[in-house]
Amino acid sequence: MNINQLKYFVVVANQESITKASNILYVSQPAVSKMIKQLEDELETKLFDRTGRTLKLNRSGKLFYSYVNDSLEELDRGINAVKGGPDKVEHPISLLMEVASPFIPAIVSTFKQKFPNVRLNIAQHNVRETDFKQFDFIITTKPLEGLTNVPVLKEEILVGWNINYGYSKQFVKPKDLRGEKIIGLSKNNPLRLTIDNYFNKRDITLDYMYEADDPATVRGLIEAGIGLSFIPSVTWQTIEPRVQLARLSPDPLQRTIYLSSPYGVLNGIKREISNELIMIFLDFQNFELKI
Repeated sequence: MNINQLKYFVVVANQESITKASNILYVSQPAVSKMIKQLEDELETKLFDRTGRTLKLNRSGKLFYSYVNDSLEELDRGINAVKGGPDKVEHPISLLMEVASPFIPAIVSTFKQKFPNVRLNIAQHNVRETDFKQFDFIITTKPLEGLTNVPVLKEEILVGWNINYGYSKQFVKPKDLRGEKIIGLSKNNPLRLTIDNYFNKRDITLDYMYEADDPATVRGLIEAGIGLSFIPSVTWQTIEPRVQLARLSPDPLQRTIYLSSPYGVLNGIKREISNELIMIFLDFQNFELKI
């Protein structure tokens, strides 16, 4: 079985005529008939019901057509992608970063190097009221319904404070944080939701004395010794050395980050971009903060 047999089969199926198919394919009618017969012989089944000069797909033919047509379309997309399309055409790509904003410089640098013709638009933080399908890719901590969700990173969330804050533990029990001054992100932030869900399951209410909607502000307050907070061990790698870290025990607090996309099957440059984004997150997984 070869590509020409499949292409001839699709054209004959669409035209329901050897004569019309031969005109479209610019080959003789006997050549088309021979190709269809070879294909049927190889499959050991008839694909058409013949009435005079009209050929109509039978049950087996319709089933086979559904697979062949999809395969040829996918092959054409692959050929077009390889023939310089991604390098010659400007591609607008939209990326929503609900989490992992410190990774943005690495992502942009990768795009600049490997996808110079991509015009990248990045939205940040929480936009839960937004239709996610308007984005090509979403970085999130919650699998999104109706989208393809690929886990790309799993990280532990640690407790952190300035070494001069007066708190000294290597392991912290959740109940130990009752009454402590907590620095946190705003209530609807995905990281804040993950943290609150962890403590709510243990009937613990944290005392958030200071809240901000910017992770950089929270990091600054921790480093200034204002209070205790929570530090993702992979995505917050820029934390200062003077910050003491501890693990929640006996049940560590963890989260999974997903790369989500509204496309069931990614094609062409979007498939390349998806692969690169996955690799970026996998690479960062190797630089987890150590206690």
